[in-house]
Amino acid sequence: MEPMKRDLIIKGKQIYLRPITADDTEMTVRWRNKPAVVQNFIYRRPVTQKDHEEWLANKVFKGFVHQFIICRNEDGAPLGSVYLQNFEEEHKRAESGIYLGEEQTYKKGIGTEAVCLIVDYAFGTLGLHKLSARVLAYNTASRRLHEKAGYAQEAYLKEELFLNGKYEDLILFGVINPRG
Repeated sequence: MEPMKRDLIIKGKQIYLRPITADDTEMTVRWRNKPAVVQNFIYRRPVTQKDHEEWLANKVFKGFVHQFIICRNEDGAPLGSVYLQNFEEEHKRAESGIYLGEEQTYKKGIGTEAVCLIVDYAFGTLGLHKLSARVLAYNTASRRLHEKAGYAQEAYLKEELFLNGKYEDLILFGVINPRG
């Protein structure tokens, strides 16, 4: 996949998405290490500035990941991140992910809107056929937002992951491009 255009802005009703930059490193590392964010990630090791800089250099800036910062329309305040990764160009598919780093965004539809915008980008701009998402079964907020964004549960994997000393269930969601 080609890298994103640096000046790309995806506008929504409450938010807009802009490409992540190196200037976002400190904020992103802070978000990714918040317990409320970590508990919903499969990858749970602390993220360092060096880790994030390597992620940007080796994944985002080379086009292997399309990652956006979610910003509030009214004041441009950054709220979290949404991304596409694990592109399979032959099959025209990718995996989506989201996290909100600022508590004031919860329960206001920000997550759902961000996922809807990334779905539109994946299907309309990138021409992908399908997106998938992995959600820990206990994360009811993420389950609901994916369903509201058009994803359907495709699999429920019992005790799939060993996290924090116990096995957790994982749900696989998918959404297919209605335009083909």
